[in-house]
Amino acid sequence: MKYSIFNNRLALTEKTDIIFNSLSEQTLILHKNATIPLPPDTKEEAILNKLKADGFICEDQEDELQNAINIFRHAIEETSYFRLTINPTLQCNFRCWYCYEQHNSTAVMDSKTTDSLKLLIDDILKKYPSIELAFFGGEPMLEFDSIVLPILQHTKDICQEREKSYVATFTTNGFLINPEIVSKLSSYNIGASQITLDGGPVYHNRTRMANGVDSFDRIVENIKLLAKSGFEVLLRINVTKENVKSALELPLYFKDLSQESKDKVKVVVQQVWQDVKNDIFEEKWDIYEAFLNIGIKPWSIFFSALKGICYADRRHSAVVNYDGRIFKCTAIDFNSKKEDATLSQDIFESLDKAFEKRLAKRLANTPCKECRILPLCAGGCSKNVDQALNEEYCLHPSDEDKDKVVRRVISEQLIIKNLGLS
Repeated sequence: MKYSIFNNRLALTEKTDIIFNSLSEQTLILHKNATIPLPPDTKEEAILNKLKADGFICEDQEDELQNAINIFRHAIEETSYFRLTINPTLQCNFRCWYCYEQHNSTAVMDSKTTDSLKLLIDDILKKYPSIELAFFGGEPMLEFDSIVLPILQHTKDICQEREKSYVATFTTNGFLINPEIVSKLSSYNIGASQITLDGGPVYHNRTRMANGVDSFDRIVENIKLLAKSGFEVLLRINVTKENVKSALELPLYFKDLSQESKDKVKVVVQQVWQDVKNDIFEEKWDIYEAFLNIGIKPWSIFFSALKGICYADRRHSAVVNYDGRIFKCTAIDFNSKKEDATLSQDIFESLDKAFEKRLAKRLANTPCKECRILPLCAGGCSKNVDQALNEEYCLHPSDEDKDKVVRRVISEQLIIKNLGLS
């Protein structure tokens, strides 16, 4: 028997330490001077079996690093469906200060590109049993009738013809949703769509003005319209140190929904990337608790990067921009980023080459191979791998950085348990 390479030991009190295993996500509390018992120090079979089951010890011949890699590879190689993210346009009716995209009036998918996209959908449904269409942008609802609906109808027809399945989702600011759009969507298999609010009404309207008109009330009513109509909504709340406390007001605006409609809404609280240096950990969880108090639950929460895989890390996914260029990630400036493929070429071969290049760089990264928090980080996402200037890189280079990640996860585990979510 040997100690796990993924054990993290941190001080808990003056007399006790806590050990967290980043692969199993289990914790163990020991006296300051105590160690995890190994044979022949203990012959208590029950203790050894428990320690082994929780990942704190393992057999001498076990390759834990390879086990972690295998979990990651299994997740990124998922073949039951292909996720196709589509940018019908990069135009947007808002100009949020934190947005990383450049909007221009000509960034709209033309008929030739739309036809090529339909051919790609045909090819995908020859290779895969199912497809997810994830409409992104820009604001996809700006081109709902002209681009989104024809693509939805084409996909539905092909799936019926070939006995395949599909689901469509939207990432939208929610402002343009109306009863007519909701009625049209009822003819299709629509999954959870993401709509964002930026704190409470005052802060939200500072960020999201539509031609000088406050947008908060309208977006809230549209979220409620979707939920009442039976559609699932992922309510993403963008927070900063400035607006996070105001977000505690948000549950009041959804309190009047029936529990059946509330069950259609899930919440995720996301700190705006330009604000991540500010510590608002406690406030974020206060928002989750406030929503739980009215009967609205959080979106699925993952600690491990090996389990909560980003769509961009999956082999069987692609992002089609309005101009026919193809990428893996949406969190980019599409105007300046070099594409992985285009609709005019064999995209599966091109995407595979780009995917293998990123994966090889990730797996060859020495700091990751030697890291006790590898399962929590996995070297970051595809965007992190692309942005790394050197072959070897680390997102949490110091022991202090790694300890901070572990303490955050332990704290979140305790909060989740206290909220009755575990």
